[in-house]
Amino acid sequence: MRDKSLGIWLMVLFGISGIAILVLAWLRPMPGLERALTTFIGAFGLFVALSRVPRLKSPKVGTDAEQVMVEVGVQDKN
Repeated sequence: MRDKSLGIWLMVLFGISGIAILVLAWLRPMPGLERALTTFIGAFGLFVALSRVPRLKSPKVGTDAEQVMVEVGVQDKN
């Protein structure tokens, strides 16, 4: 199974930077075209972060594993 820490780190990075860019774009006074471009960039960061969520939830990401039935037995220690 693949390590998901890089995916989580990228999701947090893009999510936080997208939110920060959107907040700064709407709190600072700037011309309309700059605000539209900055809003697009911030929304794109949030989109990248949210698009990675389904891949992190999926247990079979990048594996060739399949489910098999397993029988378990218990031995007495008498």
